[in-house]
Amino acid sequence: MLDAIAEESLVLADGRTLCYTTFADPSSSPTPVQSGTEGQSRQRTVFYFHGYPGTYHEGLPFHEAASKKGIRVVAVTRPGFGGSTHQPNRTLLSFAIDVLAVADHLRIDRFAIIGMSGGCPYALACLHTLPRERLLGVVVVSGLYPISLGIDGMMLLNRVIFTFAPWVPSPILSLIFDSVMGRPARNAKNPEKLVQDLAASLESRTAEDAAAIRLDSGKFLKGLAASTRDAFRHGAEGSAWEAKLFSGPWGFDLKDLKAEKGKLVMWHGSKDVNCPVQMAEKAARLIPNADLRVEKEEAHISLIIKKLDEFVDALLGMFE
Repeated sequence: MLDAIAEESLVLADGRTLCYTTFADPSSSPTPVQSGTEGQSRQRTVFYFHGYPGTYHEGLPFHEAASKKGIRVVAVTRPGFGGSTHQPNRTLLSFAIDVLAVADHLRIDRFAIIGMSGGCPYALACLHTLPRERLLGVVVVSGLYPISLGIDGMMLLNRVIFTFAPWVPSPILSLIFDSVMGRPARNAKNPEKLVQDLAASLESRTAEDAAAIRLDSGKFLKGLAASTRDAFRHGAEGSAWEAKLFSGPWGFDLKDLKAEKGKLVMWHGSKDVNCPVQMAEKAARLIPNADLRVEKEEAHISLIIKKLDEFVDALLGMFE
């Protein structure tokens, strides 16, 4: 169990700083994967893509599940969140290049990716962009898919964000996000209020999510609060721009994604109101060889909390 998360950073070729953490647990015993070159080995490494808004802090529960099976987790904070420099006019596809830069920096030859919720668009962008000899496979959990697939069944707040984001100027959208989420996240005088607000918000969505959070002994909520605080520590530019990215054209078509059989696994709860299951079903029909696994009794958060070991097993299979 990690007591603290150490922030690392990389200065990219364009001068931006990208923050990440390489989760490391002294109790874990990584199992090397033998390469084709004698005397070399490759540790199983998975890149974790956080939700929206968020930072690498969110990846701690996944790390704890993955480390038991010898997987190293690298969680990257996207531009505009936490200590990662805001990148004006960035795209979903440009983040794939950032991920490859981190992999090269850490000398990671091959890796898999897991994208949670708002990490889904970036995971699919990597599947579109990165060479197959580097990216072995992708797991998506409670993913957000293109808004053009329809938002029926989506909770009101998300519908409002994704409906109006394309039309609201970025500076105004940033001010709105900062007023609603940023200032409470930076409230150092009463830090527990953020935890209470997040708990109330999550418990009001579905009975499944509320029950999962109560049974989790506060671990998920603690990680989410740390992630949210970090996401807004320098303002809301990242959140505002990302809302525009998600609600507009993604820069690639789902039908053009090339996933080998078993290399793209999509988990979704049928009771998800953050990202309705109909979006995932439509996306899976468009993506060749997509493996959609619908959990009928789970919602957005309950799926993430309850099925971590299954996600890890699917990722392990991608290294074989």
